[in-house]
Amino acid sequence: MEEIAINLGAKLDIKKPNMIICDDYESMSQKSADLICEVVDNKPEALLCFPAGNSALRTYEILKNRYDEGKVDFSKARFVQLDEWLDLDDESENSTAFTMKNLYMPLRIQPEKIRLFDIHSEDMVAECKSVDAAIFEKGGIDLILLGLGMNGHLGLNEPGDSFSTYSKVVTLDGTTMNVGQKYSSKPTELTRGVTLGVKHIFDAKKVILQVGGKAKADIVKKTFESRPTIDIPGTVMKLIDNGIVVLDRDAASGL
Repeated sequence: MEEIAINLGAKLDIKKPNMIICDDYESMSQKSADLICEVVDNKPEALLCFPAGNSALRTYEILKNRYDEGKVDFSKARFVQLDEWLDLDDESENSTAFTMKNLYMPLRIQPEKIRLFDIHSEDMVAECKSVDAAIFEKGGIDLILLGLGMNGHLGLNEPGDSFSTYSKVVTLDGTTMNVGQKYSSKPTELTRGVTLGVKHIFDAKKVILQVGGKAKADIVKKTFESRPTIDIPGTVMKLIDNGIVVLDRDAASGL
């Protein structure tokens, strides 16, 4: 890892990730949709991974419009969940509910084609290994779309988590606990989650990190002006050759 080499005194150049800066949220969403459709066109049976969250919402609307117009076909694709909250009293507004409402149902994806985490499993370690096995069986993830958390997290890979792990249960960072409230209509206690690990991101054939909005400008600047470090998970994009960062100008304004 670069971080280890740097700690030992090595002087390494900062690798710039492949980056596209779009004029606004709409053009950013269109670009991400273009990249997704390109993968599905080239491999209709692709294994895809998509996040919950408002950053991808317009991208999902565009994908639905293209699907309705017959411009893209997801009927042969398979899907795997990126992450999910654990221990919620009310699961009606969790990540699964979001992606079902805004992505899978509009695209008419059959439930058997979606591999979700069984968040009620009595053995979550075994469940994580089962999700990993399902991914390995398909030859890995063909495309993963990610957002960037306010603390730099990817999925629920929080600051300080290893870059070398696959699916895992995580204790949520305080920032995630606070920011996560925006996805619920009432105060919700957030303590733990389950997520695909950074190693799945490394292994994916294409990685899109999509970040929009002025609120993300500071963490974008911090992420892409820092060397790769587990303290800012988003910096892993500097180590991924098959990754692309898609920003709108507001998110990129600090660069």
